Amino acid sequence: MGTPWACVGGEGPPRLPPVLTGLLVTAVGLELLYVLALGPGPPTPGPPAPVLHLLLGLYQALNLLVNLGRFLRSDPGIRGVVLAGRGLGRGWEYCHRCQSQVPPRSGHCTACRVCVLRKDHHCLLLGRCVGFRNYRPFLCLLLHGAGASLHAAALLGPALAALLRAQTPLRAVALLLTPWLMLLTGSVSPAQFALAFATDTCVASALLCGAGLLFHGALLLRGQTTREWARGQRGYDLGPRHNLQAALGPRWALVWLWPFVHSPLPGDGVVFPSARRP
Repeated sequence: MGTPWACVGGEGPPRLPPVLTGLLVTAVGLELLYVLALGPGPPTPGPPAPVLHLLLGLYQALNLLVNLGRFLRSDPGIRGVVLAGRGLGRGWEYCHRCQSQVPPRSGHCTACRVCVLRKDHHCLLLGRCVGFRNYRPFLCLLLHGAGASLHAAALLGPALAALLRAQTPLRAVALLLTPWLMLLTGSVSPAQFALAFATDTCVASALLCGAGLLFHGALLLRGQTTREWARGQRGYDLGPRHNLQAALGPRWALVWLWPFVHSPLPGDGVVFPSARRP
C-alpha cells in the first residue's frame, strides 16, 4: 500500500494539510471569480481600476505560486547532508530517532519524521517544517498571502455589503460570524453563504498571515528561530542587517518583491556564525 494521505505510518511530511488548504484557497478563488463575473464586480472609481486590479492580482498570484512551489519542493531535513566529522561535540547532539549526529539549531520533527536544519516550526497549514532551506519562501508567502487576502476581501466587499443591507442587523451579524449556522438553518441560500464564508476566510487569512509576518519579522531581525525564542536563546544575533542577509541572502530587500531574484543563502545550514559577546 502507498503512503497514507495523513502519513501516519509512512515517511515524509503529511499530505492531507496542504490538500485541504489548497481546496479552501480554490473555493475562495472560485467564489471571487463568480462575484466579479456575475455580481456587483470590483469597485470602479475610474476606468483604470479593473486593469489595476487585474495586474495586482496576477502579481500576487505569481509570487504566491512560485514561493509555494519552492517551499514545498525544498527539503528542510538533513537528508543528503554530509554530517560526519563536521565539528562533532561543539553543540552537536545525537538524534536517536534519526540515528545520526545533528548540528546546532537543528531539531527532530515527529510529523516529518526527520531532523530539520535550523528548525523553526512545523507549519500545519502547509504540512511541512520551516527550516534553513525554505524559510525565505515561507516569509514571502506570509507577506503576499496577507496582501492577496486583503485584496480579495476588498473585491468581495461590494457584494457582501449589498447582501448585508438586505438583512436585519441581527441577521447581518449572524451571517458574518456564523455563516455555517445560517446555512444549516436555511436562513440564507448557498450562494449567500459562499459569499459570506469566502469573505470571512479572506479576512481571517489576512489577520493570520499579518500576525505571522510581524512575529517572524521580529525574530528575523533578532537572528532567532521560533524554538530559540521559546527557550530564550539568542546566540546567533549578528545585528539586523547581517541577520537579514543570513536568512534571505545578500539581496534581501528585493526577494520580498520578486520571486526570481537571485540571492543565494550564505552557509549550508550546518555551521552558523555565533554572536560575539563581550
